Formats: sequence, structure tokens, C-alpha cells
Amino acid sequence: MHRTGRTPLLLGAALALAATLAATGCTTDGPERSDRTEQSDGTDQPAAEVHTDTQLLARCTTLPAEADSVHWIYRGFGDPNSRLPGPIDYGLDGIAHLTDDGAARLRASATWEPTGDERQPPAELAALLDHPVSGWLRTPALDPAGSKPVHFLLAPDSNTLFFWAVNPHCTH
Repeated sequence: MHRTGRTPLLLGAALALAATLAATGCTTDGPERSDRTEQSDGTDQPAAEVHTDTQLLARCTTLPAEADSVHWIYRGFGDPNSRLPGPIDYGLDGIAHLTDDGAARLRASATWEPTGDERQPPAELAALLDHPVSGWLRTPALDPAGSKPVHFLLAPDSNTLFFWAVNPHCTH
């Protein structure tokens, strides 16, 4: 059986579609995403909802001191809607404004040193800081150990605690 009659028809339809897409400026990349935020480390991440629920946060970590307020985000790295199979890593980032007593006890409980790390809170959280923090302090006493993958950094000139984790062990 010979099907030469269909080939020109299909080829003609494909060319017509390509010409229409080119004329209207459409691409296969899709629309430019406005739900993305450039982070302080220069990466482009999906914008994340900022949470303030401390009970929900408690499923992922316990803060080392009492806080007046907490703002945090939890998001997947990469594109969770990707057609590529495979695991997605998740990140937890947050800032806590510690009480005066909580911050004083935390400062007195350990030796704090400059981090030497330029890690900063994501843009969604950095916008909530009273002023940019030029250098965070860390203590080995709060470094992750085993099943506690959360990192804690303290601002030297305020009661702000920055915390983050990759793939934290959150209970459901």
C-alpha cells in the first residue's frame, strides 16, 4: 500500500502551524514566569509563600530560643512541575525575631563567631528585616548533628535568628 497522498497534506499543515506561531510571536518556551524571585545568591527560584504559623514550623524544627515572631518559607528546588522524573529537594528558610530574654540567653549559652559565609535569607525574608545583616554569627553548639539538619545564624546587632535546612525532617 502506497500513501503518498497524505504526506503533502501533513507537511502543509505543519508548515502552516509553524508560520502562524512565528507570525504571532509564540514560542515553545511558554510565557515568561512572573512567579519567580531572584535570590541573594543570584539564583532564580519560584516565589514562595511566607508562613508565620509556629505550630506548622515545629513539625520541621525547634528554635533554640523564644521568639516574638517567625517568618519562614518551605519550597522545592527546581521545577516541581517538570516532566523529568526524579526526586525534588526541599528547602526551609526562616527568620525569627527573638525576645530580648531569649536572645540574651542564646548569646550567653555559647561562643559565637563570624560565619565567613555570605549566606543571606531569600528575598522574600530579607524584605522583612529591619536592615540588611552584614555578617551573621554562628556557634558550633547549634551546628547540625545527625538527624538535626537545621542551621542557625544570629545577627550580631539585633535579635534576629536566620535558620535554614535542605530536606528537613518534617513530621506530618
